[in-house]
Amino acid sequence: MKILAPLGSLQEVEMLAENGAEEFYCGVTPMEWIEKYSPGVWINRRNPFAGVMSLKELQSMVNASHSYNIPVYLTLNAPYYVEEQYPMLLELIVRCTQDIGVDAFIVSDIGLMMAMRERVPAAVIHVSSLAAPLNTGSIQLYRELGAERIVLSRSVQIEEIAEMKAAAGDIELEMFILNDGCVYEESFCHTTHNRAGAFCSQSQWEYVALSTDGNVSLSHAEWQVLESQVTDYREFVWFVNDCGCQLAQDGLPLGPCGLCALPELYQAGIDSLKIVGREGSPYRKLASVQLVKAVVDQVRAEASDDRIRSFARKVRNQPSFCDSGLMCYYR
Repeated sequence: MKILAPLGSLQEVEMLAENGAEEFYCGVTPMEWIEKYSPGVWINRRNPFAGVMSLKELQSMVNASHSYNIPVYLTLNAPYYVEEQYPMLLELIVRCTQDIGVDAFIVSDIGLMMAMRERVPAAVIHVSSLAAPLNTGSIQLYRELGAERIVLSRSVQIEEIAEMKAAAGDIELEMFILNDGCVYEESFCHTTHNRAGAFCSQSQWEYVALSTDGNVSLSHAEWQVLESQVTDYREFVWFVNDCGCQLAQDGLPLGPCGLCALPELYQAGIDSLKIVGREGSPYRKLASVQLVKAVVDQVRAEASDDRIRSFARKVRNQPSFCDSGLMCYYR
């Protein structure tokens, strides 16, 4: 069970590697892409500035990571691509595979996976969570497409893993462990976070209540119910959106977390733990890696499940948030 960390620059390699990162993932947006499609058309799920802007810098990051025997996975996980974009993407994949040494590509578009199998069979495919790997049927589909790893969606719960692991066989499974949630199911989201960011994660909005029969006059009791539900929903969105994108007083990142579930994830045979946040600050990445490593070390030391959960809550240091359950990936 390895710790997969986000990587945003060459300068972060040593810091994260020396503190427990065992795999890296990153993004690149070549200038050729921006010149043809503009910065507003993202080559992966994150904006261009969450990754590097040149293959030369990517090469430096890969070389530095490999000096620590740490593999590097490249994100090409836009929700979908149009056919005219495939040639440029395939050229990028060829170059990253043959010249730069990228170890795998995190892909969501099934058409691109099929093109990679045909044109660049040496390229290793990791299926992005955006490709809706939600059940054993989808696992079987991605097996047929030659995937070597599948990133399970955030909405997959612990009791579902055993059946999916059995269906996956020798395909590795990766799950989210820290930072950043999704209000809905991102596998079926075709919106963009461009310009206004993830608007669905904003909780400060106004609304007008309309009854289904067109009568806008709600009773007092109906208003109370509605306002109570809206308040609950705002609270849920706030937790999903990294608790308002804040750091705790002790400097640790807030937001969705799966640390208490590590015993079950380990016993279920999960191969990799994904820390979210390529666009985050170097400090946030460092604190996240250290936090996950502290609990993973307890798992590797074969501490009891109760001791691991207790330790996770202690280092998280947010008892009221933990008690609410709203900060948990896995419940």
